[in-house]
Amino acid sequence: MMVSATLPVFGEMIDDPIETVSRLDNTFVAVLGAATFVTTTIGINIVANFVAPAFDFSNMAPSKISFRTGGFIAAVGSIFLTPWNLFSNPEIIHYTVDLLAAAIGPLYGILIMDYYRIRRGEIDVDALFSVDPNGPYWYRNGFNPAAVKAVVAASVIGIVINFLPLGDLGHFSVSIGGALGATFYAMAMRRATVAAAVAS
Repeated sequence: MMVSATLPVFGEMIDDPIETVSRLDNTFVAVLGAATFVTTTIGINIVANFVAPAFDFSNMAPSKISFRTGGFIAAVGSIFLTPWNLFSNPEIIHYTVDLLAAAIGPLYGILIMDYYRIRRGEIDVDALFSVDPNGPYWYRNGFNPAAVKAVVAASVIGIVINFLPLGDLGHFSVSIGGALGATFYAMAMRRATVAAAVAS
C-alpha cells in the first residue's frame, strides 16, 4: 500500500521505505519514520534472531545455561559468523541460503517422519520436558542417536550437492535434505527397534 502511494506523491514507484521517508519534506514525519524503522528492526531481530537461539542454548543444559547466558552465546556466535560477509553479494547469499537449507531440511524431515510415521501423531508432552533417564524421549543421555546420524548424513549429502556441478539441483537442498533425513531416520529407528527387541 505504501509503495503504491508513492506513485501519485513522487511521480514514481519507490519500493524502499527508507528512501520514501528521506524524500519527505516534513522533518517531524521523517524523524518519526526513521524511529519507526529502527524500533521495528530491533523488535523483529530480537524476536526472530535472539529469543529462539537463547532458548535453544538454554535447553541444551538447563541447569548450567540460563536464558540470558544462552542469549549471550547466540549474540557472540552471530558476530563470529560475520553475517555482513555472508550477504556481501548475491552469489554468496544463494550459497548461504542453500547451505542453511541443506542443514534445516533434514531436521524438518526427521520431525515429520517421527511425528506422523513413528509416533502416529501421539506425543507425551509432559515426557518431552522430563529429565528422567527412563523417560520415553531420553534415548541416550538426552540425544536420539538415530536422529543425530540421520541429520548428519542427510546434511552432508545436501551440502555436497551444493558444491558439485549439478546445475540447479543445489537450490532444492531443503527438499532433498528433508526426504533423505526422513528416510535415514526411519531406517535408523527401525534398526534400533529391532536391536532393542533382540536385546530384550
